[in-house]
Amino acid sequence: MNQVNMNQKLLEKLGLSVREVPIYLKLLELGSSPANTLAKLLGENRTSVYSLLQSLQKKGFVSYSFKRNVKNFFPADPGILIDQFVHAAKNLQLLLPELLAAFNKATNKPKVTFYEGVNGIKQLCETLLEVPGSTRLSFMGIDQAMIHPDIKDYFETDFLSRRIDAGIKYRAIVTGEIPFASDYEKSHEAQLRELKWVDPKKFPMNVEIDIYPYNKVAIYSYNKDEMVGIVVEHVSFYTTMKSVFQIAWTGVR
Repeated sequence: MNQVNMNQKLLEKLGLSVREVPIYLKLLELGSSPANTLAKLLGENRTSVYSLLQSLQKKGFVSYSFKRNVKNFFPADPGILIDQFVHAAKNLQLLLPELLAAFNKATNKPKVTFYEGVNGIKQLCETLLEVPGSTRLSFMGIDQAMIHPDIKDYFETDFLSRRIDAGIKYRAIVTGEIPFASDYEKSHEAQLRELKWVDPKKFPMNVEIDIYPYNKVAIYSYNKDEMVGIVVEHVSFYTTMKSVFQIAWTGVR
């Protein structure tokens, strides 16, 4: 894809239509221009160009001023536009928990996603970071001799630090040893987690089960010989598994 086509696609993602992009780019090149000059340069009908300029104005990409009684259009500063979209994205991120909750109420059919291999397990784990400030409930069985080295490194040098940065707490019933985030003090308090251990001989756990907001349950293995997992998205499934965890948590001393 050449640079022109790339610019076209990127600007379309910011909300411009296919016909609006050339006008905005031409205005960036010229600095300002009347509608009839733009129309001639672009080989377009003046009425159509004027209509598109009005649309761009409503979207905040174009402004105008009068010079010698002629309406001149000029483009918005691209840097300011990007800042506006970044700010809007951050605000949308803050709304994400509320939006997900509303979406889940209207969704009755379970959604099941399958993951496989190192990259698949990493993609699954990324879903655990979707809701900052939440609490994740887990049944975790770890065999340090069997965990895939790439996943162990991913947990220790990347994933766990981002979980802590996002304020996502972790409550788990565990067998075996669990990894620590390398960027934080190696204490469970600093790692934002509360753990209870069970005897692996009495209660063997060969996979991890994560229950996390607002409707997800992940079941997966990161052992090097069986890198597979699924995420089930369904409120009833999530609510039931959350209750199962709470019953088990109460029963572990």
